[in-house]
Amino acid sequence: MVIGMKAMANEDHNSRWLTIQEVAARLHVSRDTVERWINSGSMHAVDMSGRSKRKSRRPLWRVSAESLEAFINGRANRAPINHPPAPSRRRNPNLIEFIK
Repeated sequence: MVIGMKAMANEDHNSRWLTIQEVAARLHVSRDTVERWINSGSMHAVDMSGRSKRKSRRPLWRVSAESLEAFINGRANRAPINHPPAPSRRRNPNLIEFIK
């Protein structure tokens, strides 16, 4: 989700805004992966480029420390996948196997 610049200006001045490179380094992923998360709405970010005024080609994303923490917690708290038990491999004594 993209937050407007006014909303960012009203935020607490002590909050830390991270660049895409800083987020990628902290999560050990590529910059492209972080941008995909932002574009899909999985990670909240602010576009600081002012593209509507300058017609710039690439957004200048900033991610708040709180948004990064929420993203990490949202992905880390998933329940483990329960796999069905493997089928039994007992052999039928009445079955003759020709091919092994």
